[in-house]
Amino acid sequence: LRAPWAHAVELNMSSPDAPAPFAPKPLLPRTGIGMDVHAYAPDSGPRPLWLGGLHWEGERGLAGHSDGDPVAHAAADALFSASGLGDLGTHFGTDRPEFAGASGITLLAEAARIVRNEGFQIGNIAVQFVANRPKFGPRRRNRRRS
Repeated sequence: LRAPWAHAVELNMSSPDAPAPFAPKPLLPRTGIGMDVHAYAPDSGPRPLWLGGLHWEGERGLAGHSDGDPVAHAAADALFSASGLGDLGTHFGTDRPEFAGASGITLLAEAARIVRNEGFQIGNIAVQFVANRPKFGPRRRNRRRS
């Protein structure tokens, strides 16, 4: 049976103009918060300092399972937070010997790959680094180029 007022209508159900139950819901951006903290490496085992993938010659390095780069690690942690895929330790923790000594930039690239493979798009990452030294200002241009 057919109602007398029924007639064939072609609707693009993915169109924003589609009727309410079929209209796609707007995708809201997801925001993640990441953080990372490292102690200074002991004087008995000095390490290089890495921040944001940049080596800081002459500065005391940070202890850690990987290279101890808190800027790169916080960015990766924020990606995992926004996507709901755990945190830095979930993916690159001390129980994963293959990441011992790994570059923070390598971990960040792998975090981005994992997040993208789950269907997410990365729009922006901001990291706030708080310390008296080293001074980031003079090297900011170097970071943007790399």
